[in-house]
Amino acid sequence: MRRMVALTLIPVLIGGVLLTAGKRSSLDPETEKKVVEIGKKATMTLLKTLLGEVTTSLEEKGPVATINYCSERAYPLTDSISEAFGVKIKRTTFKYRNPKNKPDKYEEEALRYFEKFFKEGKKPPAHYVQKVKVGDKLVYRYYFPLKVLKLCLTCHGTPGKDIKPEVYKAIKKKYPEDKAVGYKEGDFRGVVRVEIPAERVR
Repeated sequence: MRRMVALTLIPVLIGGVLLTAGKRSSLDPETEKKVVEIGKKATMTLLKTLLGEVTTSLEEKGPVATINYCSERAYPLTDSISEAFGVKIKRTTFKYRNPKNKPDKYEEEALRYFEKFFKEGKKPPAHYVQKVKVGDKLVYRYYFPLKVLKLCLTCHGTPGKDIKPEVYKAIKKKYPEDKAVGYKEGDFRGVVRVEIPAERVR
C-alpha cells in the first residue's frame, strides 16, 4: 500500500520552465540539465521516504500520533537528505502549518506560478527553476509542485468532515495559527524547493 500511495504523489509531468525572478532565464542547456537532475533526485528521495513514513504512522499509530511525527521527524529527515545531496530542501506553501515553512519572496513567485495552472484547471509544468542570490552567494532553486492526495485529507481536509474533532484539536494545540486545512483531493498543496549551490553545477 505504501508503495502505491508514494507513486501517486509523484505525478508524471512533462516539460519544464526556467525563470529568474519572473524573467526568461539565460541558463545554458548543460546548466539547466544539472540543476533539474540534482533537484529532481533530491525531491523524489524526500517524497518517497517521507510519504512512506507518514503512511506507516497513520496505519499503525493513527492521525493524532502522526501529527507529532510530522513535527518531530520530518525536519531531521529533510535535513539528512539535504546533507546527502549537498543542497538545502524545504517544503513551502501559502497555507503553511508550521511557520518554518513560510515562503520567502522567491518561493512566493514559484508558488504563484504553479497556482495559476491549478486555478485554470491546467496541468502544471514538471518544475520551475530560479537563479538567485541568497546573501552574497549565487544559488539555483528547483521547485516541484505537490498535489493533495486523499490520504492528506485526514489532517489537511475540512474540519468536521475529513478531519475528526480529536485530530483537529491536536492540530490547533500544536499549531495555533495553522493555515493548512480546507483542502480537497487534487488541490495544489505547495512545492518542494531544492536550493543548489552554484559550484555544484559548474
